[in-house]
Amino acid sequence: MIMYGDNLPYVHKVGKPPKQDLLKEIKTALKETFLSDDPLKPFKDQPRKRKLVLGFQTLFPILEWGRDYSLTKFKGDLIVGCTIASLYIPQDIGYAKLANLDPQYGLCKLYLVIESY
Repeated sequence: MIMYGDNLPYVHKVGKPPKQDLLKEIKTALKETFLSDDPLKPFKDQPRKRKLVLGFQTLFPILEWGRDYSLTKFKGDLIVGCTIASLYIPQDIGYAKLANLDPQYGLCKLYLVIESY
């Protein structure tokens, strides 16, 4: 602790921030949460057809990277998938047993997690 004159601790006072409108605060928070960068930047100053293509690539990313996907990349993805499955299958069966459920409930949870991904 820093001491100044008469052996009193130094206290740094911070002023209150200006009060904002509640709607403006919510809008700012949502924008920072979901749109941290400008997601529409690639669309600016593009012809209508290019905007359509970019929109489809945004909704379906495979249209963008699918052309460069190769058998070598598939082998790597397959190895990663098997590795993750070898970790998660026993873990989910164990969690089901901890909850006094049958093991298939843990595997159902694994399926739902994979599908949502």
